[in-house]
Order: sequence, then C-alpha cells, then structure tokens
Amino acid sequence: MVSAPEELAAWVMSHPRSEAIDRHGFSIKIAKWNERVGALKGSPLVSEDGGLETGLISRGGLFKLARRAREDETGRAACHLFWQSLAWGTGNSHRNTPGRITSVSSNEEQTAVLLRDSARLAVTSPEQAFLQLQPNRPALKSWGPNFFTKYLYFAGGGAIDHSSLIVDARVLGTLAEITDKPSLRPRYTNYSVSTYSAACAVMRTWAEELSSPERTVGADEVERWAFEAGRGWRKRR
Repeated sequence: MVSAPEELAAWVMSHPRSEAIDRHGFSIKIAKWNERVGALKGSPLVSEDGGLETGLISRGGLFKLARRAREDETGRAACHLFWQSLAWGTGNSHRNTPGRITSVSSNEEQTAVLLRDSARLAVTSPEQAFLQLQPNRPALKSWGPNFFTKYLYFAGGGAIDHSSLIVDARVLGTLAEITDKPSLRPRYTNYSVSTYSAACAVMRTWAEELSSPERTVGADEVERWAFEAGRGWRKRR
C-alpha cells in the first residue's frame, strides 16, 4: 500500500475537522429544488435555518438527518435525506435532476424502502449498501455511484469511523494517480462495488496512518482532500 502523500498530511494538519467536514456546505436555491421535487415523499427541501428560498446545506446539517433516515419505518425521512444530499452534491445545476426525480416518482413507496434499507446497511456494510443501490445497474435511474455514495456517507451521521464514504470521479482520479491501482481506474462512470471497496480501503488506511493520540483523522477528511486535489492531479498528468 502506498503511504499517505505529504500533500494530504499537510492539508489535514491545516484543516480542523470542524472546518473540513462539518462546515463544508453550499448556498442552494432551495425554492428551485422544491419547484422540481413538488410533493414527492421527503419534500420539501429546507436550508439549515429552515428557509425555503435560498440557504446553506452543509455536511454538518445533513448529518443531523441521518438517524431519522435510518429509523423512520415509512422511509419519508430517508427520502428527505436523499433530496437534501442530492441538492448538496448537485448544487444549482439541474442537468440530471429531471431524470432523478422521475426515477423516484415512478414508484415512491419502493424508493422509500430502498433508501431506508440502504441507509441502515451503510452503517454496518458499505459493500452491501452499495449493492442495494446498484446490484448490476443503478436501482434509481440517473443516480449512479458518483451521487448515491454521498447518500450512503451522510447516512452515517458524521461518525468518524463510518465506513461508507463518498467516491466520485474526482476522488477516484486522485486515488488512482497516487496508488496506480488498476481497480481505481474503472472503465465506466457506474463503477463496480469492487472499485468502491478498494477506494474506501485506501482512504481508511491513510486516515489511520495520519491519526495520532491527539488527533483522530477521519477517512472522510481524506475524501475531502482527494476531491479538492482532483483538479491538480489531472493537470500534472
């Protein structure tokens, strides 16, 4: 296993977890999202101050929705976390939003159960949670692993040892560049569970390597760095 890069170690040292993770968020046009989502289960979307116009959605705010998403038998809370995390990951760009909304509206009840169950699995088995949402192809159209791994991550509620991590194309690009692992260079955007498992393993290993008695580093901090470093690694290729 390749050791954690010096750039990562320096970034972790200069970014407290509260800044790198909890406060990492975006100003979202909530009203525009609610126009599109309508009355679907889990709506309306809200900003962290409860607003319905424009407001902040952050990792820390999404963590607060996780417990209900796992425990609510109706799946409504899971759907709410789904919409909120999708807005966090997509922002104010709606290129694929219509397809994602259609995939939910075609069978709301089935989607609610799927999201509830995958949120529960995300805590104990990242691979099984992944397979819930993509057994062969994505269970929800237009919502591949670049986005649904965000949902699995937020389902952990911010626990520093949560094993389900965000793995999108930029994170994969950074990890592949540093480790040169073939498994981290998928042929398709909708990568396999083996790629997900390999990426999470690298990030967990680096987090453990950088941890000390004074400071436990979360694997999600490695993910945040890998995402931010993505542009830079591509420029150097």
